[in-house]
Amino acid sequence: MNPKVSGVLIFVIVLATFITGAIAYPYIGSPAPVFGIPIALLMLWGLWALLPAVDPIAKGFPGFRYIYDFIWILLSAVLAYAYALTLGKSLGGQVNVLHAVMPAIAALFFIIGMLLPRIRRNWFFGIRTPWTLSSDEDWMKTHRFGRPVFMIAGVLILIGVFMPRAWSKGFLIGPILAGAIACVIYSYLVFRRK
Repeated sequence: MNPKVSGVLIFVIVLATFITGAIAYPYIGSPAPVFGIPIALLMLWGLWALLPAVDPIAKGFPGFRYIYDFIWILLSAVLAYAYALTLGKSLGGQVNVLHAVMPAIAALFFIIGMLLPRIRRNWFFGIRTPWTLSSDEDWMKTHRFGRPVFMIAGVLILIGVFMPRAWSKGFLIGPILAGAIACVIYSYLVFRRK
């Protein structure tokens, strides 16, 4: 996908959150919950544009820019979805925001896992440890290892939707933390073996 098209798509998502917030604002009456996520999304849009231009290892993210753009579009969409759910709850809706957003987060992690091995070494995007950043071999091995780790995390997060409400946060946070720790440890072990 062309970066310009990706930028427009992300901006449309950001703009939609601001418009939705402006419509909801008179009924909520406090700008903090109404415009917090739209402002964060706007900042993320700026970050999306900045990172490839300033990366000292892979300027422009050659060969994987389309993955970078795709994941940022998905991330923006998931945040906008969470924002819509939050507004609905603030306006009196009965939706369980956590349960409703978990399938989207699960899908995001599953897709990221599928795409991880295609990401080449860079400073900002991917599994970044001191060892992956300093070695192409460590980077590739860690990202291949991260593929099933992230996909399993996505499946576990999805399972959490069907668990008792008290367990939901554990099924959301637990797999993410465990997966991140596992990838860091694996990256270090690859470095030690060398």
